[in-house]
Amino acid sequence: MATVKKDAIVFTNGREINVPGGIVSITRSLELTDYYSRNVLYHDPTHKDGPVVNIYGLNKDEAIEIADLMIQLWIELKDNIRQFNISKAEIFRARKGSR
Repeated sequence: MATVKKDAIVFTNGREINVPGGIVSITRSLELTDYYSRNVLYHDPTHKDGPVVNIYGLNKDEAIEIADLMIQLWIELKDNIRQFNISKAEIFRARKGSR
């Protein structure tokens, strides 16, 4: 699974992409955006059945690694809230392998 290193996502194949804050979000239409809400993997709306725009040139495995990483971080936050309650700073401690 990919890991976050400051402003980069590092894939298991050794490739790194610079992503501000190491954050990738997903929209309701399943398009990916970065920290600045810039679309980075999306359907080009100027073409009906047009190409997918892939700013980082992600391959299939890298896209799956990003999904797995972000899912893991959400699961850790959810587990920490259950364990420590919403008012404790401990909820923001990610497991070492996820960071």
